[in-house]
Amino acid sequence: MADGPRQHCMCAHCRVRGLMGPLMLIAVGAIFLAAQYTRFNIGDLWPVLLIVAGVVLLAQSLASREGHVGR
Repeated sequence: MADGPRQHCMCAHCRVRGLMGPLMLIAVGAIFLAAQYTRFNIGDLWPVLLIVAGVVLLAQSLASREGHVGR
């Protein structure tokens, strides 16, 4: 069990890390929307997910860990 109340880290690294899920959902929605209203299909647009994930991971690696709480 934990020794005390759980602390949430608010360093830049952890905040950027928390963006992965929401940005991936937005990208999936944008891909489906683009597939519906343009001549592109999902098979043409799936690399956008890799680009979004790469940008978030790059931003995470460049973000400061100053004030990081945890392991």
